[in-house]
Amino acid sequence: MNRSRLAALSPLVYLAVGLALLASGSTWGMAPPLVVAWTGSEGWHMLPLVVACVAIVLQRRHVMAGFALASAAAVADAALGLHVGVFLAWADTAYTLARRAEPHQRRWSIGLTGMAVVALWAVVAALPHSEDYALPVALTLTTGVAIPFWWGAEVRNGDDRAARASAATLWERERAEAARREAERDRAEAVLRERTAMARELHDTVSAHLSGIALHSAAALSGAPDAELDRRALQHTRSASLAALDEMRTMIGLLHQPGEPLDLQVRDGLDALPGLLERTEAAGVEVSAELQSVEVGPDVGQALLRFAQEGLANAAKHGTGAVRLRLSGLPTMVRLDIENPTPALPVEPSATGDAGPGIGLSSMRERLGAVGGTVQITRADGRWRIRAEVPVDSAESSEPAA
Repeated sequence: MNRSRLAALSPLVYLAVGLALLASGSTWGMAPPLVVAWTGSEGWHMLPLVVACVAIVLQRRHVMAGFALASAAAVADAALGLHVGVFLAWADTAYTLARRAEPHQRRWSIGLTGMAVVALWAVVAALPHSEDYALPVALTLTTGVAIPFWWGAEVRNGDDRAARASAATLWERERAEAARREAERDRAEAVLRERTAMARELHDTVSAHLSGIALHSAAALSGAPDAELDRRALQHTRSASLAALDEMRTMIGLLHQPGEPLDLQVRDGLDALPGLLERTEAAGVEVSAELQSVEVGPDVGQALLRFAQEGLANAAKHGTGAVRLRLSGLPTMVRLDIENPTPALPVEPSATGDAGPGIGLSSMRERLGAVGGTVQITRADGRWRIRAEVPVDSAESSEPAA
């Protein structure tokens, strides 16, 4: 049963308890009758009891009116000898007053109630033979009146503390949300500034070279065939292309900080390797390939494909003869070897397999490292060799496919 339903039934509970006490035959009085003529008239306690229970219902909307009505019922019942049932109903209104009334209403009500208790005790003390019960009655009334007011005040203070804590929590949450929005706005502005700077750099550098390539090629195509002019246009095109590549490499080096994780967007896997070999041969590079059929995940397949792409590109730019590529599936790993003759001594590889600051190979090393692989770069007998090894939990190999 929830609290609201229990509060709605409380008047009936007090009424039932009071009637049960009256029916028990005992007086259940907290003080002797103030009017001696009413002694032995316990049945008249029912009227103040009903009025006090009605006051509890009235107090749900009118706190002060309900308390005043219950207090009047308690004073009237005191003439009969204050009954426990009536006092319990009055105590409920006192608790509600201490919890819900305005501060000035609480002060006036508690002060008047205190004076009424003192007056009641004075009247009781003036009764015949009061020396036998005046002090116990005073202590009982004082304690019984003070407890409802104290209890209601404590509950009200707890409610106020909970409300302040809830307001503080809400304020902290709103402040954290505002800080989060501010941080997101700052990040968005920073990204916008970086994109603007990148666009400006691209326009001022790479775009200029590409525009030169377009102009020279358009001039060569617009006129009649001329070997000297066409060759000169090709030379300008090549120079502009190399300059654009250098600018792009510089920008990539600035944007890509070493050690940052790469975004592995899986597009092509090892199934695209034959097409890559065909394009390389069409560009005039002789390639000897030995491919085994292996089963790898898409991220591993893409990493190996990008490794092969970079290796074949380097062989085409720096090599002098046929390129040999071999893909083999071992029980615990997949290995991809690329080797080609080279006319000059390249940079001596380090103990970790780092052959220099080249962005392409560094990117491949990071990409393979992201899938648990390694890269080895060596030079022996005038040949340049690079090897990628990626451990595979369940690699399926077959006979060479090419």
